[in-house]
Amino acid sequence: MGHTRFLCILLLALSLASVSGRPEDTLEKIEDLVDKDFGRRFPRHGRNLLYWFCREYIKFDNNGKMQPTKDPEDGEFGFHYYGNREYLLPSLHNQRWYDYYVVGNLNEENFPWGERLPNYVLEEFRRSMNLNSQDENNRDRIIVRITPDGAIDRVYITQHYDINSNRGSQYDPDNTYRISTDLIRAIRNIPREWFFLRLSQRTRVPYAVCGRSGDNEPDL
Repeated sequence: MGHTRFLCILLLALSLASVSGRPEDTLEKIEDLVDKDFGRRFPRHGRNLLYWFCREYIKFDNNGKMQPTKDPEDGEFGFHYYGNREYLLPSLHNQRWYDYYVVGNLNEENFPWGERLPNYVLEEFRRSMNLNSQDENNRDRIIVRITPDGAIDRVYITQHYDINSNRGSQYDPDNTYRISTDLIRAIRNIPREWFFLRLSQRTRVPYAVCGRSGDNEPDL
C-alpha cells in the first residue's frame, strides 16, 4: 500500500512538472509557444513583444551572435536593468561583466526618453485601458543576458504573477522559459500574421491580427 501511494505521488509530481515552466526549459520552435500562457489571450501583449524582439530588435552578426540594435543600458524601448534578486534566472556571481536587462513594461513612465515600442505591441494595452483588466495587459516581459562584449547570449520570456496571487511584482518561475536561437530565427523569418497563424493551429484562443494584402499562405 505504501509503495502504491508513493508511486501515485511521484507520478503526480512528474505530471505537474511537465506542464510547468522553469527558466532552463528551452522552447525550440514556434509550436512550443502554443500552450504557454505568455501573451496568449487579450489583452496580453507578450506574443507581439516577442515578435518585435526577434524581428526588429536583434540581428545576427557574421559569427552567429545575437546583437541588439540599441544598447539596452541606454533605456531605449523601455529596457532596464534586472537584478535577479529573486534568483529567477541563473546567477551571474561567477560571470563578471554579464548583466540581465528586461523589456515589456508598457506604462508611460517606463519611457522617459528614447524610442518606444511599435504600435502593434502597444495595441492591446491601449484597447484595454478602460477595462477592468486586473493588470493582465502588462504582465509579459522579455529578459536578455548581455555578455561583456555587448552581445545577447540568452533570451527568456516570463510574466508577473497574477494580481490575485499577492506576489507583488515578482516573476513567475513556472511561466519562465528560455528561447532558443532556432526559435528566434524562425520568428524572425516570417511575417507577423503568419506567426500568429502558426500559433492558432492548435488553439482556439482569439487574438486579433491585422492581415496584410498580397501575402501568400505559409507552409505549415
